[in-house]
Amino acid sequence: MLKPLLVAKKILQESAQAGNTQELVQLIVQRIRSALKADVCSLYLMDAEHHLTLTATEGLTDGAVGNIKMAVGDGLVGTIALRQHLLNLPDAEDHPKFKYFAASGEEHYKGYLGVPMIHLGNTLGVLVVQVKETRRFTDEEEAFLVTMGAHLVASLSGNLQKLLDIDTQGESSNIRRLRGINGAAGVCIAKGWVVKDELSLENIPERPGSGLEFERSRIADALQSTREDLDGDTLNYQGSDTLNALMEVYRLLLISPELSQGMESELLAGVSASTALKRSMLKQIAVFDAMEDPYLKARADDLRVLAIRIYRQLQNLEPEVIETDEPIVLIGQNITVEHFAKVDAKWIAGVASSQGSSLSHTSVLANALGIPAVVGLDEKNLDDLHGSDIILDGNLGVLIANPPEAIIAEYQKLIKLEKARQANLAHLKDLPAESINGETVRLFCNTGLLADISPGLERGSEGIGLYRSEIPFMVHDTFPTEEEQVKIYRGVLNAYAPKPVIMRTLDVGGDKALPYFPIQEDNPFLGWRGIRFALDYRNIQLDQIRAMLLANIGLDNLQIMVPMLSNEDELISIHRLVDEAVRQLKEEDHPVHKPAIGIMAEVPAVIWMLPKLRDLIDFVSIGSNDLTQYLLAVDRNNARVSHLYSHNHPAVIDAIHLIAKECKRLNIGLSVCGEMASDPKAVLLLMGMGIRTLSMSAFKLPIIKWLVRHADTQDCKTLLEHVKDFSNTKDIEAYLQAHLEELGYGKMFGRQ
Repeated sequence: MLKPLLVAKKILQESAQAGNTQELVQLIVQRIRSALKADVCSLYLMDAEHHLTLTATEGLTDGAVGNIKMAVGDGLVGTIALRQHLLNLPDAEDHPKFKYFAASGEEHYKGYLGVPMIHLGNTLGVLVVQVKETRRFTDEEEAFLVTMGAHLVASLSGNLQKLLDIDTQGESSNIRRLRGINGAAGVCIAKGWVVKDELSLENIPERPGSGLEFERSRIADALQSTREDLDGDTLNYQGSDTLNALMEVYRLLLISPELSQGMESELLAGVSASTALKRSMLKQIAVFDAMEDPYLKARADDLRVLAIRIYRQLQNLEPEVIETDEPIVLIGQNITVEHFAKVDAKWIAGVASSQGSSLSHTSVLANALGIPAVVGLDEKNLDDLHGSDIILDGNLGVLIANPPEAIIAEYQKLIKLEKARQANLAHLKDLPAESINGETVRLFCNTGLLADISPGLERGSEGIGLYRSEIPFMVHDTFPTEEEQVKIYRGVLNAYAPKPVIMRTLDVGGDKALPYFPIQEDNPFLGWRGIRFALDYRNIQLDQIRAMLLANIGLDNLQIMVPMLSNEDELISIHRLVDEAVRQLKEEDHPVHKPAIGIMAEVPAVIWMLPKLRDLIDFVSIGSNDLTQYLLAVDRNNARVSHLYSHNHPAVIDAIHLIAKECKRLNIGLSVCGEMASDPKAVLLLMGMGIRTLSMSAFKLPIIKWLVRHADTQDCKTLLEHVKDFSNTKDIEAYLQAHLEELGYGKMFGRQ
């Protein structure tokens, strides 16, 4: 009996050993051919021009790979792709759509079974098996191949997509095109420099200790040396406030009690200093790695970077010296702050890494330095990129190694345009975000770490629209003390004073777990999270509010925002807590006062409750990410349904417009702080709704300011009315894109 699930599992396990994507697909056809005892198994993948290219085969001639191509609807393979339905034929040549390719050597084969490989409704490729006998494949064989196709697409779609970039021209076979995530916008052409001194925390060998006091002294010395090393990197890079802020993050982590207590606990078990470092750090890292929220997930990188720096001091290991007299693209598994600090900034043209996200510190630093970054590359083996000519496209998230002259020439044109664009944006920092008909839009930024403060200020942020206060809770092994929180909040409020800072109260649960307080639920996004958790632990929430009020003394720019609100009782409870905190602190002779209190509109129930909540709120901020997920019942982090997620969905637009109208009627201040606030198409609609405060990633501020200054709010109102007539997202986005082109957005920034 054929067992497709076992075969698929075996392929997935063996795929980890494949050296590259070509080896991976060759492995697939080998295993399927063997399981079905077929004479031929072939895989055809759809390329960007909608041609199906023979990508791997066992049974056809080797020269056919890359040279047999069919348009959709052409030949048997093209017919399967067009109909998205299998063909099971006793003799392939008898079918009217049969097309013979002399290079294939398939004239010897009769029986033919081909199944489409569908991903998110689109044909990704076609999987074919053939035999010499004139026969139909059995129902069991048919079901096996259909099941294999479905499992392989679901599990390997990311790897299979890489093969769409295979160059089939012999003279260009050394070209490599790697896909990743656009960490920082921009384009560069430079030599690749693959960092060689990468260490893996997981691979640190575990050994018994040589005595408790001896290992304690080793750790103490390593921590002190790491502090001195960080101070040296700060002096070397005085030109970058962002890098210095990141260094300060590492310095704070070094003196955190969680780090010392975690290692001490391991040392007491009798292990070496290196082992204690590894174990304690991996425990903290695991908490962040498990999170779905990309901002919080990226914080695991900070702990990895710090752990390796400490390990080097323990082992007296010197980091790689990077010496160059020409521009380079830093390439590695994980490009860290340390790598930036070891190179003169003028020689770093761009960065590319296998790890990281758009919110990791690799991306933060690249944005601050104005260089492109591509992170999360779909290839782990990067060593052969050292010394290669590299085109790094941070706009598209693509790295091209050894590009031909024609591609280089095209990218040189883009670089020239990019420099002109940056020059056009630089002057906007100190200009208001004012529409051409005189309407002003306030542009705030979202943040959660002291290291994120500088980019916002450098780009003209008018305040913080969302400060994620849960971050200090997540980098501890216990709930942080009031004093610890005061220090952190004071740093944020002071950096922006007198500009407003909206601090969201503790928002844990869902995908944001505390390492020392795990929450296990069947459906965490609809469970014990946000204000629900905070109110059940009144003392923790009271301590946080006290810390915020104390940090605000003498600055008076604090506003407090409540997340995940769905009931009036929750808001009343928060007011009571704030009043209690004010009363207590005044009794302790602290000159505090009650700040403005607002709510996040992310639970749909709030839309219809605004009139009832009017007397209890000073402002509303729309959390468009969660609001969209809840309205559409779509988890945007679930690959199977994420394509259904869009804040430009007609229902989402209607819901946000309703909130805007209610807030205007009730005279409540309104802002948007989700990703919608940085989407140019959506911003046109938000302006049309009368929303005049937007909060976003600091790196999006210049682009949105440019858009506001080139838009007319009356035109935006007209756009909104027209969009209300559309019934699907695709038509809405096409219509908005056309208006962006009319404003000159495409010429300035490229198509969104």
